[in-house]
Amino acid sequence: MLAKIDRFGLEAITGRRKFYHGELSRLIVAENIVMAYQARARADNWAAWVGENPILAELLAEAERLGND
Repeated sequence: MLAKIDRFGLEAITGRRKFYHGELSRLIVAENIVMAYQARARADNWAAWVGENPILAELLAEAERLGND
């Protein structure tokens, strides 16, 4: 959604001129999860990636746990 908003504008996508705070926060977290997943997939050694990126690794692990529930 953020990519569409970046390309077309917030009003074109949502019909509003402003984000709600919670909505923006959730979109940023979702974007961070996607970026963490892609970065881990590109890593030659995912265990080393986890050691170098503990915050992103925890975010990704939490998203995976929630997705499996």
